[in-house]
Amino acid sequence: MPQGGVRVEAPVKKLAPQDCYQVNKELVLDVEQTEHFLRYRRSIRNYKSKAVEKEKIEKLIHIASHAPSGHNTQPVHWQVIDGKEKVTELSSHVIDWMKNLLKAQPDLAKMMHLDMIIAAWEMGMDVVSRRAPALVLVNGGSKDPFADSACKIAMTFLDLSAPSLGLGSCWNGYFNRAAMSWEPLQKALGFPEGITYYGTMMLGYPKYQYYRMPNRNIPRVIWTD
Repeated sequence: MPQGGVRVEAPVKKLAPQDCYQVNKELVLDVEQTEHFLRYRRSIRNYKSKAVEKEKIEKLIHIASHAPSGHNTQPVHWQVIDGKEKVTELSSHVIDWMKNLLKAQPDLAKMMHLDMIIAAWEMGMDVVSRRAPALVLVNGGSKDPFADSACKIAMTFLDLSAPSLGLGSCWNGYFNRAAMSWEPLQKALGFPEGITYYGTMMLGYPKYQYYRMPNRNIPRVIWTD
């Protein structure tokens, strides 16, 4: 109902206004702060050996759990791989998937530079998970029409939130692609039936600090009046 000339509605019919967070206008970003916040984000591929505190990962997931989803179904489920040793162990399954793909579909595998990643791994370099101390995975029902987009949006929220806790992050596309199709990795992850992994994020403390924000290409826009 109207309060002080402003129409107040619960964001979800089952929620009463008093059950929702109170907006703090002092924390609302203006347009310049918003642009800086978003442009400040960058992919971090070099990490310190320091472990990431469980409390910080839980905080990031809590923030990301407020991401929008179709019909507010909130179909996102989370899995955390904690510890560099476990991350490396699971990444070895990704290398096996790459070797298999290199034999089965060599043209596709070479286009994805899998031969180079395999060679680097055999020389002791982890180009799959970059020796990150933690991985965060999002998954949802394979037949859920909202799961794919909801998982990717939620993971983007986590990605954008990481620097606020002094952390760096990077999407791990190779790991996630293997998790979607390579049975040994699925078994190692405890892959439940009827579930698909929609995103994997590397997480850790950045080894280097950055003082510049790179430019991007000019947006390509089509206006339809």
